[in-house]
Amino acid sequence: MQSLRSWTKSVSTLTGLVLAVAVLAMPTAAQQTRDAFVPNGVQVVETEEGVVVAVDSTGAYVFENWAEYFGSEFFTRNDMQCGQPRLPLTFDPAVLDGSTSDCSSSFTNPAGEYAPSGGEVYQIPVVWHVITANSGAGFVSDNSIFQQMDVLNEDFRALAGSLGGNGTDTNVEFFLATVDPDGNPTTGITRHTKTKWYNDSGNYWSSIGWDTNRYLNIYTNTAGGNLGYAYVPSGGGVVGQAWEGVRMYWAAVGNPGPIGHPYDLGRTTTHEVGHWLGLYHTFDGGCASASGCASNGDLICDTNPESSPMGSGSCSRVTCSSPDPTNNYMDYSDDLCMTEFTEDQSRRMRCTIANFRVDITGDPPVGNEPPTVTISSPSNGTSVDEGTALTFSGTASDAEDGSLSSSISWSSNLDGSLGSGSSVNATLGVGTHTVTASVTDSGGAGDTDTVSVTVNSVGGGGITLSGNIYKQQGRIYVDLTWGGANGGNVEIFRDGSTLTTTANDGFYTDATGQKGHATFTYQVCETVGGACSATITVSI
Repeated sequence: MQSLRSWTKSVSTLTGLVLAVAVLAMPTAAQQTRDAFVPNGVQVVETEEGVVVAVDSTGAYVFENWAEYFGSEFFTRNDMQCGQPRLPLTFDPAVLDGSTSDCSSSFTNPAGEYAPSGGEVYQIPVVWHVITANSGAGFVSDNSIFQQMDVLNEDFRALAGSLGGNGTDTNVEFFLATVDPDGNPTTGITRHTKTKWYNDSGNYWSSIGWDTNRYLNIYTNTAGGNLGYAYVPSGGGVVGQAWEGVRMYWAAVGNPGPIGHPYDLGRTTTHEVGHWLGLYHTFDGGCASASGCASNGDLICDTNPESSPMGSGSCSRVTCSSPDPTNNYMDYSDDLCMTEFTEDQSRRMRCTIANFRVDITGDPPVGNEPPTVTISSPSNGTSVDEGTALTFSGTASDAEDGSLSSSISWSSNLDGSLGSGSSVNATLGVGTHTVTASVTDSGGAGDTDTVSVTVNSVGGGGITLSGNIYKQQGRIYVDLTWGGANGGNVEIFRDGSTLTTTANDGFYTDATGQKGHATFTYQVCETVGGACSATITVSI
């Protein structure tokens, strides 16, 4: 959206929303340091109806949902992909240790003592604080957090076979905390419901945050309209503050994250944790001179300078007479483009841990080392005719917990849950399925394996299905239209579960009862004969 759109409610209602946003944009004294990065007058909130209201110095803007907001000029103009600034904070040596000048806010010394190869493996405990609105918006599943933890370790450890496999192994890794600040067992995931906190307002960190010297606190909410933001500790005045940590827009968490392309592979969290460990954007300083590269631009000598953030749509370009570092996690590239931290970035992060975050590391507790799960049958790429019963089998184990095969959870992206156990029987609907086997051990660590299975339609005259999704008075409806089905009735499936059995008259309206934004997958099948349409997916 490029300008203030027409609002379907009264002018007074919109004015009330804008005034509410303006109030939220005025930080209290306690917030002023934490919120110093927020551009003057910029605030973004989600209403109870799922509408996004945004205000900056040019005016007020209303977006039907977050997808529209993230694709808007407002999002790009205000540089809302990441809220990281160079905070003008006071350097506080009382919370620091060692040679802080080696990775300050103005200089990087990539000394050999900080080399990742052969160095200590820094293991960092993480606590996730999932904040939802009173309406339920913002829910992040445990599985999405497990996936995100996997992405962090793939990227920071440059694990072979992963998207980050060609990067530098920083010898930094992350695990879900299993002991809370009071010494009690924990999963490393806390959950809280409060709309004000969900809109990234109020001193919620004082109520729910854990000791920031000992834990990496990651909060999921609207992140103030950013995809995420974090605080670079190297300017001083950050380490040990109750408000510090990482904020993540909730739908960008996981792999795949529900936000969808191009931010759905978990790389925003990798980017923000890079800030938390002392890294700046690769485009900081624009086309800075190669001379003095350790004290200009991003303070890193093995990342080429670039004039501006990369943005979405391409993985390569040249802006400063050399290829831009668009594959670096600290650019604004699409998630698919991001594949590496460099050697010097790794050394700066390790310097930050050694000299700024001196109390953050610890050994993962027993039971938190990841289990393994492997699908033994059917093989990847299996193709069968509709109506064929399949047996899915797998094995899972963990060094501490032994065999976990009986705990394997099976699911299809088209048909939903298929059950649990070392093997399950399922008759899948027509279409190409990604079937996932998931397992989690007693320490909260998890693993997944997938196979692709195609179910071909036979008989039934070829059922066609289409859908139209829309809103009425803020609620979501879907009109389904089909043809080619035999018999007097059909069965309609939504997200893999039976929605209804209805007359085979070619039309049905699903009054979902939901508000805000949503995605649904539908399929229509004959009640006699068993032929099914291909699945369709609709979103709003």
